[in-house]
Amino acid sequence: MTTACGDGGGGTGTATTAASGIGTLSTTDGTTDGGTAADSGDKLDLGPSADIEPETGGECVSQSADAELSYRPVDVLVVVDTSNSMGAAIAAMQASINDDFAAILGASGLDYRVIVAADYPTVCISPPLSGTDCEAAPVAPVVTDHYAHYDAATGSGSFLDNIVAWATNPDPGGLLPGGYVDALRPDAVKTIVGMTDGTSASNEVTLAAAFDDALLALPGSPFGTAGDRQYVFHLFTSMPVNNPPAMPWGPADPLAGQGESIQQVAVLTGGLRFPFTQTQDFGAVFNTIATGVVEATPVSCEFAIPEPPPGESIDPDTIEIDYTPGGGGIPETFHQVVGPADCGADAFYIADGMVFLCPAACGVVQADTMAHLDVRYGCDVGFDPQG
Repeated sequence: MTTACGDGGGGTGTATTAASGIGTLSTTDGTTDGGTAADSGDKLDLGPSADIEPETGGECVSQSADAELSYRPVDVLVVVDTSNSMGAAIAAMQASINDDFAAILGASGLDYRVIVAADYPTVCISPPLSGTDCEAAPVAPVVTDHYAHYDAATGSGSFLDNIVAWATNPDPGGLLPGGYVDALRPDAVKTIVGMTDGTSASNEVTLAAAFDDALLALPGSPFGTAGDRQYVFHLFTSMPVNNPPAMPWGPADPLAGQGESIQQVAVLTGGLRFPFTQTQDFGAVFNTIATGVVEATPVSCEFAIPEPPPGESIDPDTIEIDYTPGGGGIPETFHQVVGPADCGADAFYIADGMVFLCPAACGVVQADTMAHLDVRYGCDVGFDPQG
């Protein structure tokens, strides 16, 4: 499509983020005679190339292409207490994790990975999430693109300590020599699901903050940093049944039952808690957790420069981005800066063929589940790549 830098009109290509958490790409065909997308169907009208002088005179004519927005990947760490009292809960988890958890993540279109930290084969995850035949369990679990395993055993007394220690230490089974962080992706949204009876865990709630501090201080900040936590902790443990029984306890609900130090981590991070004895409802709870992961996953604030029409090229120095709120309204223009050190409100920068929204612009787009971004190029916008 064409968009005159002066008064000309034109169509617009857009990337839409749906409220369900799934990115969908759509385009609208704008016209200069009042037509709408409904008149001609969904298509991207690129119009005349930028070197053709428009009928209005000597104005520059820019082109506009859709920004293909995607969602951040999701990593879910499932840590399981494999002490003798956990047998029924482990069986219920193994039965639910494929049908009621991974299936929802897979159907969402998100790029997800589940990492189980537990003694193998006490905990054995079957296909399709894992590649392991648990009826005749091999020496080591079979990893897939969506599954990894950290082979180590823990009880409730050292549950929080082991989550921290296992992050960067090799597992006894030798599956992740650098710790389970080897399976975590730097840009992924992190969720931890803990399963323990909590009977040997401390009820000292201040230990939750110490655990949180330790996770946030890990090298490479896989779970975020102090002041910018990037994980949520959910917990199955020994606690009373809620009303109705299948409803998890939320962050605002009081601590009750065993292992209040571990429960407090869920409260601190905005997670859910559920009685580990209610195995018949594990499917519903895993469904709730998975749905929450999908809905909370933000759009990525970086994307590739769109491909130009055949025979044409894009001069990165001419790029501007038009953001249109999902609820409608006047588009807002994001301007280009040299790099992250020059970021301000309504700005972006380009590096290695990628567009990176500055933090303020990123926050606006991530808060708008139906954001439209158009990449406009071809006109001199006054950007100086030398600063």
